[in-house]
Amino acid sequence: MKKQILIADDEEIVVRSCLRILSAQEFDIDTVSNGLEAIEKVAEKEYDLLILDIMMPKMSGMEVLQRVKETHPDIDVIMITGLNQIETAVEAMKLGAFDYLPKPFDPEELEMVVERALE
Repeated sequence: MKKQILIADDEEIVVRSCLRILSAQEFDIDTVSNGLEAIEKVAEKEYDLLILDIMMPKMSGMEVLQRVKETHPDIDVIMITGLNQIETAVEAMKLGAFDYLPKPFDPEELEMVVERALE
């Protein structure tokens, strides 16, 4: 069965890049552009992995991470952000993120982290 992935990022170029990088794999991928949509999608479908931007409209990625982990603790979450701050990475990991990737990331980096998360 295909692994289910949700990508939540308000930057269309990042979403397209993630889709292009992951398209070589057999994944079923959905995308949303804000935190509220991410919460709604996770409530209606079972995902194996959430790739989540920290800075998004309507609800921050950190808040989405916290809510998702409360209701769906088995979903692995990879945080992506243009803010390359150690404090943010540490906070995300404390809230249950599987990993943290600063933008821009290499295609190989994303592939490797996704592969590890889905093992």
